[in-house]
This record gives sequence, C-alpha cells and structure tokens, in this order.
Amino acid sequence: MASATSWQFYKEVENKILWVKICAQDLEGVFIAINKWWKTRYPEYKIRIVSKKEFELIKMQAKEKEQ
Repeated sequence: MASATSWQFYKEVENKILWVKICAQDLEGVFIAINKWWKTRYPEYKIRIVSKKEFELIKMQAKEKEQ
C-alpha cells in the first residue's frame, strides 16, 4: 500500500474535481491507494491525474481566484 506522501491532491469544489499529483515510482500501488481513497471519500467528484507542473499551475490559479 502506498503511503500518504506518495501523492498530493487539490480539491476544486465548484467543478467537483480532485486534481492529483503522483510523487512515487510505484505507480500501481499508488493508483490502488488513490482509487480506494477517492471512491470512499469523494465519490461525487471527478478525478484528474496530472503532472507536477500542471498541478502547481492549477493551485496557483486557484489562489489567484481567491484574491
């Protein structure tokens, strides 16, 4: 099972999207952990697996919207 530090997520409430960045080499274990977590905790959200660059861009855009 993947540890919680193997991936990060950002929740976009208005569009109900979970943006996930994977930080580990063991992709199969991480995908299993993310899928279980997502279906249990946020079943009404869509999930998007993105690169580190895209993940940081999405978070930055969200912070700019808040201001």
